[in-house]
Amino acid sequence: MGDRLRVEGGSGPSDRKRSRREGSSSGAGAGAEQVVSVGSIQLDALDCNICYDPLRPPVFQCAIGHAICAACHGMLLNKDKCYVCSITGGYNRCIVVEQILESVQAACSNTKYGCTVKTHYHELKDHEKLCPHAPCFCPEAGCDFAGSTMELLCHLIDDHDWPSTEFEYGRRFKLQIQEGMHVLHTQEVGPLFLVKFTPLPPFGNATSILCIDPHAVAAERKFKCQAGFHSDAMPWKQYSDFHIRSTNLSNGLPTEDGSCSFVVPNAPSDQPTAACFSVSIDKISRGSMCLTGSM
Repeated sequence: MGDRLRVEGGSGPSDRKRSRREGSSSGAGAGAEQVVSVGSIQLDALDCNICYDPLRPPVFQCAIGHAICAACHGMLLNKDKCYVCSITGGYNRCIVVEQILESVQAACSNTKYGCTVKTHYHELKDHEKLCPHAPCFCPEAGCDFAGSTMELLCHLIDDHDWPSTEFEYGRRFKLQIQEGMHVLHTQEVGPLFLVKFTPLPPFGNATSILCIDPHAVAAERKFKCQAGFHSDAMPWKQYSDFHIRSTNLSNGLPTEDGSCSFVVPNAPSDQPTAACFSVSIDKISRGSMCLTGSM
């Protein structure tokens, strides 16, 4: 079975009709308290039968009852036959379903993290994409902490003793090369960035960078990075430009940890602090070109 959505009746036309009926039959008058029922509804009953997105008015329905959204109805080449069951007779507006959609109120999935918003089911995804209560999760194995990026930052520093560095977008800064995780953050509220140094003998350390964003979309890249290495004791430098992968860590750390693996060579044994790893993170402007790695 599909998911079920707990709903609350709104103040649509059916509520007003019921209120008038109850007021006249009980003799309580127009000021009688309105009775609102609470129940549940199958989620896919409110989805378009073609694109499977949530239905929103106007809704069209065939004679059998297959409901589709206006966008799909507009793209049908043959509107005289149902796309789902092939019954002839075309589609008609379904006012009853539209009234149900306008009456149903759905709670945000981030309720347990403090969100109190209830909205129409077809507007729920739009809200959740920007919900300020959307959580990020702790990447430490066995830890079930979940909270905002600022709460996660404090948790990583206070409870797991992770080193942290504050930075500004577009400005290069240096990091100490130390095995393990390092968390980066800006002064304002926003995403976090995890830098991981992993020993890669005999070459040095593999370095990966990951963005922690409660509203992360799998294929979307919002930030770019330039990572660099140089050493006064070695006759060469290395820089790479790449886009940073984003996640909310709901499924733990990705297998690949980040968007790239940047190898930082070992410093000479007699000059262990001579090597310098630097990084610059910036937001990707819309329409910017993809970056490629460079040596």
